[in-house]
Amino acid sequence: MGDSHNTFLDAGTLASDSSMDSRPSRTRLYFSVAILNLAYIICGTTYAWSSPVLMKLQLSAGEGSTIASALSLGMILGPSVCGAVLDRCGRKGTLGLGMVFMSCSYLLLNVVSSVSLLSIGRAMAGISNGIAFTVVPVYIAEISEDAVRGFLNTQGHIAFCSGSLLVYTIGPFVSYAALHYTMLGMCVLFFMLFFYLPDSPHSLVIKQELNRARDTLIWLRKNRSGSYVEKELQIIQSSIHQSQAESGSIRELFASRGNRRGLLICCGLLTLQQISGMSIVFFYAELIFKMTGTDISTSTCSIVVGVFMTGSAFISPVAVKNFGYKKPLLVAASGTALGMGSLGVFFLLKSSDVNVDSISWLPLLSLVVYILFFNTGFSNIPWALSGELFPSNVKPYATTLIATSCGCLSFLTAKLFPYLIQMVGEHFVFLGCSFFCCVTVVFVSAIVQDTSGLSFGEIQEILNGRMKTDIQHRKTVLKNINLEVCILLT
Repeated sequence: MGDSHNTFLDAGTLASDSSMDSRPSRTRLYFSVAILNLAYIICGTTYAWSSPVLMKLQLSAGEGSTIASALSLGMILGPSVCGAVLDRCGRKGTLGLGMVFMSCSYLLLNVVSSVSLLSIGRAMAGISNGIAFTVVPVYIAEISEDAVRGFLNTQGHIAFCSGSLLVYTIGPFVSYAALHYTMLGMCVLFFMLFFYLPDSPHSLVIKQELNRARDTLIWLRKNRSGSYVEKELQIIQSSIHQSQAESGSIRELFASRGNRRGLLICCGLLTLQQISGMSIVFFYAELIFKMTGTDISTSTCSIVVGVFMTGSAFISPVAVKNFGYKKPLLVAASGTALGMGSLGVFFLLKSSDVNVDSISWLPLLSLVVYILFFNTGFSNIPWALSGELFPSNVKPYATTLIATSCGCLSFLTAKLFPYLIQMVGEHFVFLGCSFFCCVTVVFVSAIVQDTSGLSFGEIQEILNGRMKTDIQHRKTVLKNINLEVCILLT
């Protein structure tokens, strides 16, 4: 993997300053992000896998929940693996390792049938997800320009939902083996494109490979001047040197006010994301529709949910680009509360022996509403924030802790869901999810800071207590000074 950078630098991209006078292009950046999003597509297939496959396997509730939740159990381990190798192997090498786990997972799932081995296969997919969810936001944040970083980091959920839609669509209608061969083919495609993926300039600077870092920036910033690339490289070096001058450890992660606040934001959002019902909907979509007793086939309902899931995922990048992070999060949390609340009311009426035949359409509509609003921002903005709120010296520890806590909660919600249904009833579970969506609205209003479009230095200033308005005022003043200087010079 170490020499694969030559693959994308042999096309005569190292032009001189004089030849770089055409309009700057982000084509290569978008191509690189597309490869990274392919990893998200494959991760999305693992989340939807249990919905059609558990219906095929005809397992008991306990066995089904064990296999479904094993994915989340693996996600607990994945971030630890990622944290151990992230700086040593680089962002690219770490992601490659994660996709090896994914390929092995689908190979194993295709040839075994026992609950224990199926659970191991799912856990391996979870390790891959844990690595991908940890490294890809960091990877995208580090290769992107400030102006498009937030936009690109929110597109991953479109890819993730596309993978889930693929499984929801073909899973009920193809054989068990055919489904897994399709997934393995996607893994092969990823590794074919993997060699065209540039490594992160930050990662190369950390490893003291400055020439490679410069060449990578030249390739990513097509038609940008040499001075532009050198300035960006100097900013990266300054940021990394400043971070490395401080002790990079778990203790340092909690010593800084800015780091503590970043952890509170990311862990808080991902905790609320899980207990608001995310894993339940992904893992048990067909089972939920079966419990409602609706006349519409469970596979059709799942496909409808998958279509809306993928279509609505396009909303988030546009919303973030135009409104930042905070407003889409508030809208998303409010809408998910409505969706889960209406589903809870349906089950409450049903448990009270009220005839619900006239509103048999409500469960499908409720989950569609939940998915539409969830994808407005609640799905991917917490992961995007995890890639940009922390200095380089503690980023591996932070992202590991964040993804691990998310994996633990995902495991608990997926494993306990069937038992909670038996203990307290469907209505209590879904109304509880709606309540935590409302808690999210309060949390975002009080705690979350909007950092979209800001540089890393500006983000750190905000997290450490400086007002965003002060930073914007300073930028405006500097811009006016530069404009006046240009006028004087001309």
